[in-house]
Amino acid sequence: MTRKLFQNMKALLVFLLIIGGSWVLTTWVSGNETIVVDGRQVRVIDGDSFRDDATEFRIYGIDAPEYRQTCKDVAGRDWPCGKTARGALENILQKGQFSCDVHARDQYGRTIVTCGSGDKDLGAHMVEYGHAVSSDNFDQVIYGAEEARAEKAKRGIWQGTFEKPANWRTAHPR
Repeated sequence: MTRKLFQNMKALLVFLLIIGGSWVLTTWVSGNETIVVDGRQVRVIDGDSFRDDATEFRIYGIDAPEYRQTCKDVAGRDWPCGKTARGALENILQKGQFSCDVHARDQYGRTIVTCGSGDKDLGAHMVEYGHAVSSDNFDQVIYGAEEARAEKAKRGIWQGTFEKPANWRTAHPR
């Protein structure tokens, strides 16, 4: 009887350790940082969009690699440029108090916004650090200078080769 009780206790302890470890891992991976834009708590979707409970927002004038997209570095090796772009947007949003101006809604119902904090334009920052390109779907000249600087400095996606995000989406439909 004592042996069976010990085995049940051991199984329960292992089960609790697995549950606890899963919770710790989930908390560590997803983080518990709160990102607030215009007083709303938001979650970053990818390098050019984020959402609150009710609305999805897309940053005006940029196109970032999709979350699952990979790019090539200077040596021709794959690197997760989509995940990197999302991480860059999360980092910048966590560090500042951004407010956004609404431009329009796109064909997918997303709210198109220009966001800034002081003199920092969020779209310009993402393009200048090579986490997005100036979008062909909008006015190409909005972030053309920032894109040229990123390309010249070989930052982000410009360090090697990449497929434009719009072309990647066409080749990899959901």
